[in-house]
Amino acid sequence: SNSGKCKFLCPICKNLLTDPVSTTCGHTFCKDCLDKHISRSDSQCPLCQEPVTTKPSVNKAIKALLQEFHQTHLPNLDLFCGERDAIPCDVCDEHLTFKAVKSCLICSLSFCDEHLKPHQSMARFRGHKLVSPVKKLDQRACNTHGRPLELYCRRDERCICTLCVKTGGDVIPVEAERDRRQKEQQEIQEVFAALMEALRKTEQVLLAPLEDGRKCLEKEMDEKTQQIQKDILKYKEAIESLNRTKNEEDDILFIQVRDTRAGHDIPCGPQQFNLAGGVLGKPDITSGRAFWVVEVGNNVGWELGVMRDGGKREGYVSYKPSKSYWAIMLCAQNMYRALEDPPVQLHLETKPRKLGVFVDCEEALVSFYDMEALSHIYSFTHCSFKRAIRPFFNPHPNEDGSNSSPLVICPLNQTDISV
Repeated sequence: SNSGKCKFLCPICKNLLTDPVSTTCGHTFCKDCLDKHISRSDSQCPLCQEPVTTKPSVNKAIKALLQEFHQTHLPNLDLFCGERDAIPCDVCDEHLTFKAVKSCLICSLSFCDEHLKPHQSMARFRGHKLVSPVKKLDQRACNTHGRPLELYCRRDERCICTLCVKTGGDVIPVEAERDRRQKEQQEIQEVFAALMEALRKTEQVLLAPLEDGRKCLEKEMDEKTQQIQKDILKYKEAIESLNRTKNEEDDILFIQVRDTRAGHDIPCGPQQFNLAGGVLGKPDITSGRAFWVVEVGNNVGWELGVMRDGGKREGYVSYKPSKSYWAIMLCAQNMYRALEDPPVQLHLETKPRKLGVFVDCEEALVSFYDMEALSHIYSFTHCSFKRAIRPFFNPHPNEDGSNSSPLVICPLNQTDISV
């Protein structure tokens, strides 16, 4: 009976009790419902506001009665309308509502299994249209005749009742139109899926070359970055070596090389520069590292570097690595070149007045530095030092007096001794 059902309803959630607990004032609630109420209030009973001094535990006696009620009055609790999207029976008691299993388009009501029985057993309900449970049944009735919308008019593209049918009207059951549209929707979804797959494959084909190009660029950038890092490390080590050598206390003399334009009687031979005004320094360099500084001042022409033993000195001399020379030069006042084969034009921001020459026999390296600007000028790499090498200097002719300053090879301790 309804009175029997009501005594097992929670006063807070209005549903059948779950884990029933009883307060000292005699009222019973779902355990979770009471806990939430107490947490939001001043520990008072929701019905009589009596203080709840202790947290009640599950009332086993009421829980046993509730289980017995389930077995005798609710043989199938799965039919209870507690699901979020379930459609409730329109005839059930408001405190205990079951899920609808059918909706009647004539009655505009939804029924659970129990309340559907009259439609299944009584003759006067046999003409009623039963469908799967639906919401808003009033929208499924004809506004004109109050009859269920059982037919679909293709010409007017709308649902109609049997009384709306006109002579010659193209009508079909609503179910048939629904099936047709579902089939059409399925076909559209399949076509769309096929188009998306074709688009994906086309995109892969079009993007593949771009992806390959990106990978090639990344690889090239990585290689160049590694090479730059190696070069930086090499020059850093060279500068550190120069600084170490610079701080040594050796009494290295310096030489002044000047074109005096005065003639001297010197016997000719293969060891002499008889046409070019070159001068070689000492000692011979055969291993390890060497460093010296040359002051060129404001001269408008000169050549500096190293020469390997066996290099040509008589007649016209071509200063380049293949001829045993590794040197840089200044000509025409402001044209700097590294004497490679062919020569390399050097673009210097400032005119160097003092140059450092660094030789590393193990690394086969000859480097030139602007000692005042503390900047790197040029490096010859992969040099073929098969024999001893010696410092090489050429002050260039002093045609009009603009190239009169000597080339000064300075000692690292800056002792100025002229030779």
